[in-house]
Amino acid sequence: MSSSDPVAFLNGDFFLTSMAQIPAGDRGFLYGDGLYETIRVHDARPFLWEWHMMRFTDGAVSLGITQPQTTESLLGNVNELIRRNSMSESVIRIALSRGVGERGYGVTGEEQPTLLITQHSPPTTPAKPLSLVNTSARVAIGDPLAKVKSANKLGSILAKRDAVDQGADDGLILNSDGNVTETSSANLFWMEGGTLHTPPVSDSVLPGVTRRLVIELASALGQTVREESVASDRLQQADAVFVTSAATGVIAVGQVNGCAIGTHPLVYQLQNAYDAELAQHAAVGD
Repeated sequence: MSSSDPVAFLNGDFFLTSMAQIPAGDRGFLYGDGLYETIRVHDARPFLWEWHMMRFTDGAVSLGITQPQTTESLLGNVNELIRRNSMSESVIRIALSRGVGERGYGVTGEEQPTLLITQHSPPTTPAKPLSLVNTSARVAIGDPLAKVKSANKLGSILAKRDAVDQGADDGLILNSDGNVTETSSANLFWMEGGTLHTPPVSDSVLPGVTRRLVIELASALGQTVREESVASDRLQQADAVFVTSAATGVIAVGQVNGCAIGTHPLVYQLQNAYDAELAQHAAVGD
């Protein structure tokens, strides 16, 4: 396996990534008609696999896309991919589209889903706390797609582009009520008045797997956690802000819309608790 051309899994077979081909009529390419999961791999083991599969399965049901494999067989293929690529520290991406269908938005139910699994080097941990800014990206309150990690990520792309144009690391996506939901690629937490807060899923927030873990870790540390809507100007007054994602874990934020954000011991405690969960997972399996 070449480090520049790792092995991928596509529709039942393993290929070099450069040789894996998806038909031009695939609805995932044409319409973003699909979903995906990004999963951290530590010590050659997928982390929080069952939680990721719960969200993946729920998303597929919501979109009406048939999963071509059971989660057990999918795990077997993921483990084989990790073995073939010899990448014990990485990120796995599982993408499922409705597959090739008729032109147009209608579906017949006869489409054969496309399943693609790829493996990637983990992102570099930021050298300093992140800077976040408001962006023009918006999501509607009550949007049923907000809970699905869908293949259409134009909102996230817009948020990331806006952030880069403003010289920031990442962008905040607001909902139709004007409240912050998340960043382009991570869930959001903030510390205020001794309580840890995070926007509720009902604000059109993706129910992040790492978000779920951090809420449990904070509770285990004796920290009160409250789900609450938040405007960006309130974030600017927070005692501390951090973001979470499967690829990066817990990352501190140092600036929101140009306003400096302080630090709080809980952020470091949660980073250590997250690392401890990874170590335990490697020792006993998921």
